[in-house]
Amino acid sequence: MYKVVSILIIATFGVCLGEFVETPDKIYFASKEALNWTEAKKACEEAGLELVSLIHESEKAALESFLREYKLVPEDVWSGYWLAGIRHPDGKFYWDTTGTKVGEGLNDWLVGEPSNAYYKEHCMELKQDLGQMGWNDYFCVEGRKYLCQVPRPEGPRGEGLRDYNFLAEENRLNERQNYRVPMPFDNGIIYLDASEIFINKPF
Repeated sequence: MYKVVSILIIATFGVCLGEFVETPDKIYFASKEALNWTEAKKACEEAGLELVSLIHESEKAALESFLREYKLVPEDVWSGYWLAGIRHPDGKFYWDTTGTKVGEGLNDWLVGEPSNAYYKEHCMELKQDLGQMGWNDYFCVEGRKYLCQVPRPEGPRGEGLRDYNFLAEENRLNERQNYRVPMPFDNGIIYLDASEIFINKPF
């Protein structure tokens, strides 16, 4: 059965199994290699796939289930997988594959993210921090493994951009999600707005 599924995936989507971890899953594909973001985007497209975008809670649950079932969860805080989200020149993140704004239907940023360190963290990765999987912004030129998915059969479609050079450029605009963070105070806990704790400046 496994061989039949593998052959079907190759025939239908042109996936080269040598580039991806072999699993019976027909939706998600985890790379074996580490590439920068634009190379990862190209690798998915050449395989007939696209970088993973997460718009609904059900998609987050399905992806995390895939990673856990096949023991592909990022090993530590220093490892992660590229996703389809990128910071545009306006400082906001968009899913490159759908053209929709990141966070409109699902917000899964880790606490303090996106931080835009050195004003150059413009690509989204899925990583694990303190036992929780979530989104982090990181330097697009760095090598990361990546997650591809079968192209969405319906819904919004992004047309892609003709030039992604802005991803390597400094951008001081950073739209941070609005959330409240618990902080210890006088034998109790107070909740502060994230903007009062995490200041948008390079580390």
